Order: sequence, then C-alpha cells, then structure tokens
Amino acid sequence: MRILIQQPRLPHYRVPLIQRIVHLHRWEVTVGFTPRGGAGESGLEVAEWKGEGVNLMHFPLRVYRLGGLSLHYQHGLLPLLRSQRWDALFLEGAQANLSGYLAARWCRRHRIPCIWWTKGYFTPQNALRRFLHRLQLREPHAFLPYGDATHEFLKQYGVRAEQIVRAYNTVDVESIVHQRESLRKHGQALRAQVMDEQAENPLIVYVGRLTANKRVADLLRSVPMLHRMGLFVTLLIVGDGPERPMLETLAEELAVRKWVYFTGRVPEAGDSAALAVADVAVFPGAHGLAINQAMALGTPVVVADLPGPDGEMVVHQQTGWRFPKGDIEALAEAVRDALHSAIRTAIVQRAQQEILQRRNLTQYANAFAEAVIRAQQFCR
Repeated sequence: MRILIQQPRLPHYRVPLIQRIVHLHRWEVTVGFTPRGGAGESGLEVAEWKGEGVNLMHFPLRVYRLGGLSLHYQHGLLPLLRSQRWDALFLEGAQANLSGYLAARWCRRHRIPCIWWTKGYFTPQNALRRFLHRLQLREPHAFLPYGDATHEFLKQYGVRAEQIVRAYNTVDVESIVHQRESLRKHGQALRAQVMDEQAENPLIVYVGRLTANKRVADLLRSVPMLHRMGLFVTLLIVGDGPERPMLETLAEELAVRKWVYFTGRVPEAGDSAALAVADVAVFPGAHGLAINQAMALGTPVVVADLPGPDGEMVVHQQTGWRFPKGDIEALAEAVRDALHSAIRTAIVQRAQQEILQRRNLTQYANAFAEAVIRAQQFCR
C-alpha cells in the first residue's frame, strides 16, 4: 500500500514509529512535513532520513491569520496528492492545519481513505473554534486519537464512535526498557557532568521544554517546601526554552540554586537517561511523552491533574500521583508520597504494565492499519 503521512514537523521520536509501521505492514510510506530548525519545539528534529520503504517530502509553510487563529498551509501537499494514487492518507489533526483540511476534502471527493491523527482540544473553545472543529471533523473518514480522552472530544463534534480507532500515542518504550542498564550508566554520567558532586539526596527530574505552559516554576517553588518537610531533594531540569533565564533567577531568589541543576538541551537519549536515574519524575504543567518514558523505566511519576490523553494513564495512587495544577503544597506532598509511599513499588509495577502492555509502539503501529481499514469502510 502507498501511504502518505502529513506532519507539521518530524521529531526524532516519530522515526521508530514510522519504521515499525513499514516493518509490520510492508507499506510504502511518504512523510510530508515542514522542517523548522527545532527552535522552541519538542523533540530533536529530523530533516533528512533514509529508511527502507520511507520517502521524505519537505513542504514550505505559509501562515495565515484569522482573528486570533493561525492557519498553516503547507505548499506542495495538494499537488503531491494529485501526482499519484494513494491508498490512504494520515493528516495532522490540528485546528491550524488548513492544508490538511483541504486535503481531507480532496480525499472525500476522490474516495481516498483519510484518517485524522489527533490529540483533541481540552481547553474552553470559543464560537469560532467550535465552528471550525465541526467544519474540519466532518471531512475525514476515520480518526486515530492520542488516547481515550480524545474520543469524547471527537464525539461532541458529531464524529461517530465507529469512526474512531482505539490508539495510544507513545514512543519506543520497548527499546527504552531494553536499554535500561545502558541508560542508567548514561544518566549517572550526565549527573556527574552537570552536578558539582554526586549528592545522596533524592533526585527529582523534570524533562521537557522550558515554556510557560510547562509550569516548571511550580516545581522550583516546591523545593523549599520539601526541604521544610525534611526532604533535601536535588532537582535536575532537562531541556531548554525561553523560560530558562527566569527559572534560574527564581532558583536564586528561593535560595535553592545549589540544589537545582539545568542541563540545557541533551542528545537524543539524554532525556531517557536522566529519567532512568531519577527517584521521581515530575511534570507540573502540560504533559508530554516523557511521562511514557518514565513509567516504562520504572520511575514514579507526579503530574498536574490536567484533562486530555497525554497524561490519562497516570491514575492517582494507581499508576502514579496527580495534584491540582498550580497547587504548590499539593505538588510537594505528592512528591513526598512518591518517594516514601508504602505502595510505591506496586504503583510503579502497574505503571510499567500499563505502558508496556497497552501503550507500546507495536500496538500503536497496528492501530494505523486498523485506521486504514476503518477509513476504507467509511469512504465507500
């Protein structure tokens, strides 16, 4: 089968997924995306990549403004659709994806199975956004969600349950677990390189971009509170972004700078390596795939209680710990519990089981094949 996958960009963590899809289904896959140089984006970006059964296409990007909305148009997507026969098309399921919406209309007109690969939206949507959701979501034949939470988002805009495939967004957790020992050694080396000394204190790790929606400042503010509880933790912040200067200043103001370390951006395996040596991984704001990595490695996770699929697998005191977003005292208490709870081991084991059995890369790749079958049924 000849499959086209449209993406806004190509982060490194998507490469193993595409490789698994090609290996399992023997598809010929073309990935069309816009290289963006990696600035302010999650994941290291892949611009060029040679893989068996995979072709890459670069699309120039044009951004239009509609009220408070940005609409992204990738030049070259529609001509590529017309240039050859495709067996199915996967489109980035974002409201800003103007070229994807036009491609979905083209697919419906020409009876090409079209799948909307989407996370959904879980913040209040104004009238214009609700209108655009309804307009967009009536065009694709099937939907590949990021998780269970996405189903309800889709249904409220008229998508039928039969159009939605059960799928879970993830990274290559199988390989991460297989490399666990080497990752721990890498993490120990990273810790020795960044820190002045190898402290015996519990190590709290954050992995992700340093942007406002990640709320890393909340984690910093929890450190003196943990110290007052008698928990002299060390905090390792892995990643970079526009908030870093403010966070470094805040650490000084809170008088915790000697317990807080910033790595900046790390090489591809650096995030998993840091999580492999963490006593607790904390994600105080917007969730990301580092949660999957931590759970797969057997590191307890503490996350802000936010809606959406990215953190839905963290069930409080079942597979991790949740706290109300912005509640610094609750965050500190959750970290304390994650360090010393009598059921910590059982929680970690359930978390690993959830990720490795239900949210692994092979199951995700198989969901792509199921999505094609579902789209074929609805485009007849």
